[in-house]
Amino acid sequence: MNQNQAIIYGSFIQRLGFSSGGFPQDISIQNLETKASYKSKKENPFIFHIPAGHYKILNYWWTKSQWYGGKVFTEAIFKGIDTSTKTFKKKKESNGILEKDLLQYEFTVEKNRINYLGTWHFNTGLVSFSDDKIQLDKAFKLKFKTFDFDNALISLPK
Repeated sequence: MNQNQAIIYGSFIQRLGFSSGGFPQDISIQNLETKASYKSKKENPFIFHIPAGHYKILNYWWTKSQWYGGKVFTEAIFKGIDTSTKTFKKKKESNGILEKDLLQYEFTVEKNRINYLGTWHFNTGLVSFSDDKIQLDKAFKLKFKTFDFDNALISLPK
């Protein structure tokens, strides 16, 4: 690992599971110090090599399969708010809700460490995070034999 780099891993539960017709579903995160943005890959379990730092979750981008192709959705992610609802959209359009007043989920990635970020539940509009490290570590230890998952730092988004 390069200096000031880290490895993150966890699991991502998508909105549409595998019925999305093969369309992509991504999460965007942003490093709060450098403002660099990163986008997830399509897999459910994930492991990435990224710069260490303090990150926030920006949005969830997904495509719903339609008879004519696909319909793209981008939802900002905030704590305790389902931004996919019509009620939220109406309040936002009428300035009843200002995005600057809403709290985003954040997490810290420590340098030169393996950082476990939990299971990200994006299968509903109201997202949540859980610690399923023991189960995921069993699967990852078989595939990534050189990584020390037992001593990974747990850093669930808060």
